[in-house]
Amino acid sequence: MGVVARSLGLLAGLAVLLATSGCGERSEPTSSTVALYPVTVTGAADRPLAVDQPASRIVVLAPALLEMLDALGARRSVVGMPVQPSGTILIRRLVRLRPDLIVAPSSADEVELSRAAAATHALVYLAPGDSIREVEQAITELGLATGEPVRARRLVHRIESKRRFVDERLDDAPAVGVFFDAGLFTPVPDQSLVGDLIREARGRNVAGQVTDPVEPRDLVRLAPRVYLTTSDSGTTLRDLKRNRQTRKLRAIRNGRFGVVDASLLEPGPKIGDGLVAIARLLHPDAFR
Repeated sequence: MGVVARSLGLLAGLAVLLATSGCGERSEPTSSTVALYPVTVTGAADRPLAVDQPASRIVVLAPALLEMLDALGARRSVVGMPVQPSGTILIRRLVRLRPDLIVAPSSADEVELSRAAAATHALVYLAPGDSIREVEQAITELGLATGEPVRARRLVHRIESKRRFVDERLDDAPAVGVFFDAGLFTPVPDQSLVGDLIREARGRNVAGQVTDPVEPRDLVRLAPRVYLTTSDSGTTLRDLKRNRQTRKLRAIRNGRFGVVDASLLEPGPKIGDGLVAIARLLHPDAFR
């Protein structure tokens, strides 16, 4: 497989074609009716990557991407996940797995990925995931890379249906100020997947431009109306009520505290459910 510069227009055309496949009016595309390969995907790096045939030996470098491949029905082609919890790639183990495709998160170290590609001669796909649209792009492109374009289109359709549901319920809803605590008062940035979910859920991230943990006294100044956190952050309403500063927050005084299941915030097929969960916590009246 080589790298060539082809237009992403093929992806757009394929999306239109696949959109008609699930309505019962025509059969799903197959290798005998639609020529999909070679096809080019770009991923997070915006570097064209030519796929001549579906990958048969895939190495995954993040649990969320393994879940995405599982949802695509491509788990059978995954031969391993040679990566430490810190994100360090285990090169020797990777080489023994003989992959033809390495699927990595956009946060992966570029130098390590270059070493992995050189050692295995495999294609490297960097999965975008900093917005709902980017998650949909990753699902679509991995569907192409694994020979599951129709299933990919269906997954994207489910996410889009959740977006439409939220948009309809929050038609004229004003933005609600929210602090999203990723743990130890660390805010989620605006330019992140959770930041994108907050925007789509008609929220205003009060600490979206802050990169370091926020001091409790500064939270009082930011005055969020809602305080959200993830299920793996360790943050509890009880602890916030015990803190002399955070118990002054209007969100805490009014009980506007919510926990979002961390699995719904990963860049994968459940991201539509994550959007609905955040929207319900920010605008409970709209979903009654």
